[in-house]
Amino acid sequence: MTRNGKIARLPRDLRDELNLRLADGQCGKALLAWLNGLPQVTEVLSRDFGGAAISKQNLSEWRAGGFAEWQARQETLAQARELAADAREITAATEGRLTDHLATVLAARYAAALGGWNGELSESFRRQLRTLRGLCQDIVELRRGDHSGARLQMERERLEREREKTEEEVVAHFQQWAENPAVRKWIQRDRISPEEKARRIREIYGLPPEPPATPAATTGESNPVKPGQSESNQVKPEPKASGPASA
Repeated sequence: MTRNGKIARLPRDLRDELNLRLADGQCGKALLAWLNGLPQVTEVLSRDFGGAAISKQNLSEWRAGGFAEWQARQETLAQARELAADAREITAATEGRLTDHLATVLAARYAAALGGWNGELSESFRRQLRTLRGLCQDIVELRRGDHSGARLQMERERLEREREKTEEEVVAHFQQWAENPAVRKWIQRDRISPEEKARRIREIYGLPPEPPATPAATTGESNPVKPGQSESNQVKPEPKASGPASA
């Protein structure tokens, strides 16, 4: 149910806080003083209700409406938590085979009924069999649901295995495909060289371009002139004879 009163227009966290205080038994006078003194409440009241404060009547209506609904939700949540805890305990105790155990108990009941039967179809015996038959139908439905859930889980596991297998096949196919030189060349067609990458980085940060490499740095050759020796006084190798020596 949608509510549009003053308290219903407040933010969710404030309504929850109010409900907790109501559940704790705080008196209405203290709650009204607390609510009307909050800036968030003042903003909502100024915007939607002309600045009129939350009254005792507003609080009473909320107690009978919104608060009662909140209490019902809290009780439902508490019951759900208890049921979930009980279900976990039962699953652990029966190793996930509760309906199998119920079927065993029912079969034992049938055996006990037949063990004490004197061979006469009395009304008491017929009534006992009808009761057991009804229980049997209920347990069959429960087991059918368990089996459907088990089949669904098996199907999920199968699909997960197929997905993992498909991913492995795709990766293996890609690795084989990437070993092709033409494919590697195509993949790397847009890659830039380290020099171009450095140039772009310097351009982005506004740095001057790197100076061009000198021939010595490029070729790795050192200056043949030794320290303290000029080019003029270097020992020049004698020219080789181009022909036979003259007489």
